[in-house]
Amino acid sequence: MSRSTATTFLVLSLAGCVAGLSGCQGNRSEEPPVHLIQNMDFQSRYDAQEENPFFQPVDCANALNHDCKGRAARAPVPGTVAVGFLKDDDELHRGRGADGRLFDRLPSSIPLTPALLDRGQQRYNIYCQPCHDESGGGKGIATLRGGGFKVQPANLQDPRLRAMPLAYFYDVIVNGKGTMLSYAAQIPVKDRWAIAAWVRTLQAARTPSEGK
Repeated sequence: MSRSTATTFLVLSLAGCVAGLSGCQGNRSEEPPVHLIQNMDFQSRYDAQEENPFFQPVDCANALNHDCKGRAARAPVPGTVAVGFLKDDDELHRGRGADGRLFDRLPSSIPLTPALLDRGQQRYNIYCQPCHDESGGGKGIATLRGGGFKVQPANLQDPRLRAMPLAYFYDVIVNGKGTMLSYAAQIPVKDRWAIAAWVRTLQAARTPSEGK
């Protein structure tokens, strides 16, 4: 290829690039852009805060205009309970019988089995042992660090607590007691009962004199 031919080819290439770039400035249009690959970008559902003209206006007196067209996100019907959150079993969820008192047994829906006690021991050692120690004496490792606790964790072997009904320990896990906060967010319902059963096992394994 001669020098003049190469120069001409280079000039034409540069001119083509300039022309191509000038065409990328874009133009305004009222039409939506071409969406070649749909994937799941367009679905027959409403997004958060989107309008839905099917519903009646909501508080249009003080709302913005778009609110008056109706909101796609609707408030739950009064009395609605999410699946799994009804909690209509007072025995299981509150540890109380028909008389409203805490009872000294497991709920009828939870049988006492070796697996339950194994689970209770495991969960107790995770959540309770750091403060109450492995035997329930209230001298866990957490009480020995940082100068100890201003209020000593309860000694689960204390005669007063040994006399408490089984559901009492479930209730303390749910609602807390004294300086102990609730563990309801960390421990599921059945695990709370498993821990309560293990606490009773620890108490039964020691005589009252050993618990002092």
